[in-house]
Amino acid sequence: MARKPMVTRTIQSTVATIVCYNTVTNEMVTHELELARTYANNDKLMKVAAPVLEPANLKPVHVLKTEVIRTLYGMPEQSFIEHAEKLTDSEAVEPEN
Repeated sequence: MARKPMVTRTIQSTVATIVCYNTVTNEMVTHELELARTYANNDKLMKVAAPVLEPANLKPVHVLKTEVIRTLYGMPEQSFIEHAEKLTDSEAVEPEN
């Protein structure tokens, strides 16, 4: 059987263990969160983590540890064409962290 053409992308993400304050129970809890990209320091990570945690009534307080992981993602070319957003050349440039 012939191989299906695939579109692949290796993405770096940060797995962070964060101490959070639960605004409903008034308790401190530890929460593990995976965020796309890597972050230069904990302050930048906390800014990105806050909007993700707030719907769960969690306020990030302190980063305990972080780990950068690399994951290879892929999908068939035809699925990519059907679901991907078309970009102009100027839109294809990735922003800096």
